[in-house]
Amino acid sequence: MRCEGMPLIYFDNAATSRIKPEPVYAALNYYLREIGTSPGRGSYKLSVQASRMLYQSRKTVADFFGIPDSSCVYFSKSSTESINLFFNGLLSEGDHVIISCYEHNAVLRPIHSLSENSGVTYSVLTDDDLYSQDLSKLEKYISPHTKVVALTLASNLTGQLVYRREIGEFFKNKGISVFVDASQGGGKHLINMSKDSVDYLAFTSHKDLLGVPGSGGLCCLAELKIPPLIQGGTGLFGDLYMNPEVYPEAYEAGTLNMPAIWSLKAGIDYVQENEEKINSKEKQLTELLVEGLKSLPNTIVYNADKPRVPTICFNVRGKKSNEVVHILDQNDICVRGGIHCTILAHKTLGTVQTGTIRASLNYNNTSEEIEKFITCINEIR
Repeated sequence: MRCEGMPLIYFDNAATSRIKPEPVYAALNYYLREIGTSPGRGSYKLSVQASRMLYQSRKTVADFFGIPDSSCVYFSKSSTESINLFFNGLLSEGDHVIISCYEHNAVLRPIHSLSENSGVTYSVLTDDDLYSQDLSKLEKYISPHTKVVALTLASNLTGQLVYRREIGEFFKNKGISVFVDASQGGGKHLINMSKDSVDYLAFTSHKDLLGVPGSGGLCCLAELKIPPLIQGGTGLFGDLYMNPEVYPEAYEAGTLNMPAIWSLKAGIDYVQENEEKINSKEKQLTELLVEGLKSLPNTIVYNADKPRVPTICFNVRGKKSNEVVHILDQNDICVRGGIHCTILAHKTLGTVQTGTIRASLNYNNTSEEIEKFITCINEIR
C-alpha cells in the first residue's frame, strides 16, 4: 500500500522531538563554538563563564518546575540515569515502594532489580484504583515500610495523565514521599513541585522540553543526601578519595554535557515564552487525531477518553503493531510500535502479544498531516 504525494510525517515526538526551535540550535552552536570548555574545571575566564551558564541553566529548571532552591537540581545524561540515582540511593532492605501500572521501565526495572537483589518490595496500583475518586482505595497498598510512591506524570504508552495532585496529597499526608517521572509531559507546565505535593521529579531534555539528547536531571524540593550513583571528578576537593559531600556536585561526577544543558535552557525559555500557542495547537491536533482514529472501523483506540498529552496509542484489527509501523514507514510516516519500554501498561491494556502503535504529536505537526495519516490507516487491511 502506498499513499502518494506525502512528504515525511513525524509522529514520534514522545521518543524525541525532532524539530527544535531556532534558539535551541543557536544555543548549541554558541556553546560549542564560543565556550567549548567545562564548568568547575578551571579558574580561567572561559571556565568561569561555563560555571555561570551552568548556574543559569540550573535556575531555569528550578523555576520551571517550582523548586525554591536551584542547588536542588542535579543534572545527568537522562531521566533514566536520574531515576537510577534516586532509587538506588534512597532505598535499602525492607523498604517498600508503590508504583502505578503505567510506569516506564526506567522506573520499574531499577525497583524490580532492588527487589531481586536488595530486599526492597513494591506494589503496583491498578488502573481502577489509580483513577478512582475514592482515595481510600489507595490505603491497601500502604505498608508500615512504604517509603515512596512513584508515579509517571503522563503515560509513555497512551499519553494519558497519571499523576494528579490529590494522589500526591493523600500519600504525603501518610508520611510517604512522592516521586514523579516527568519524562512525558514535563514540558507542558502540568506540574509545580511546590504546589502539587511532589518531593522528587526526574526530567529529560529531548522530548517536550525541546532540548537535544544527552541531558536530564533530578529535582528535589529540599537537599537530597543519598550515595552518588557515580564516583569520579567533581571539580571540588580533588584530594579526597571519594566524592565530597557537596551538593549538587556530588551527584554530577564526570564532565557535564554543557552543550546539551545550555540548549535545554534555551528550550525551556522557548516553551515558557510560547506556552499558550504550543498547548493550544497541540490540544487541537490531538483532538483531531483521536476523533479521526475512533471513526475508523479497523482501529482499536486505547484510553482515548482520558485527559492527555499529545500522544495516543491504537491498533489496526488483525495486524501486529510492527506490521503497521512497517507499512507507514514505506509511506514516510514515522510512528513507533511494539512494547514502548512499558510492559506494565501493556499488561493493563491486554496488548502484550500485539504491542501497540503510538502516534505522538507536537506543535510542529499540522492538521493536513493528521488527515493523511488517518487516510493511510483506513486503507490498511
